[in-house]
Amino acid sequence: MSNDQAPMAPMPVHNNTDDSLWRTLWNAYEPVITALRRIPLVTNVESGNMFAITAELTDGSHLWISSVEDLPIDPGVLEGFLVKRLHDDIPTIDEVVYDSTDGGEQAEHGNHVVPLIQAITAFVTERGLAPRVIDLISVQLQAVTAQHQPLSELLQGPFNDRQAAVKEYGYATQQMAEEGWTCVHTQGGTDWPLTVWELNGEVATVYLAHVGQAIV
Repeated sequence: MSNDQAPMAPMPVHNNTDDSLWRTLWNAYEPVITALRRIPLVTNVESGNMFAITAELTDGSHLWISSVEDLPIDPGVLEGFLVKRLHDDIPTIDEVVYDSTDGGEQAEHGNHVVPLIQAITAFVTERGLAPRVIDLISVQLQAVTAQHQPLSELLQGPFNDRQAAVKEYGYATQQMAEEGWTCVHTQGGTDWPLTVWELNGEVATVYLAHVGQAIV
């Protein structure tokens, strides 16, 4: 699956997105924020009494990403990352996920973003704290007309269940047979079926295709 098709968590919903300080912090730490949104976690920046990045988890807790103290407005003077899992309503949830500040367990990584995101991804995946990303599948038709013109058509979908897509594929190919098309090639079985059809000089391929992903 191409990264271009991968979904990204939505922007946070609040009234601060027009605030100049909020935008400054968002832009300063955009590489971290974008990587978190691709996990995909809804991500925000705190620009009030404390400066930090927050990322929502599916159990109501969140990640709090700061440094030795607040995140500096200038990432150039950052002193490593400190990531904690916290919960606004359950104070006993307070655990260190990653610490690359001086003396921290991952201090050797300093300000590098890649090991930070790798550690967060591993943590939320192991705990099941990130939204699920599912594949979307559709029934597609690609054809060449008798006048040698290309034709592309979405027959059904997209579906988030492959078996539902396979069922609709069956209906689509049954209809083609009823309309007089002759099946000249079959492959893929019931997993990823593909058939080639011919009728009066026209040739059509009907198949299942990945068309992207969705967050659930």
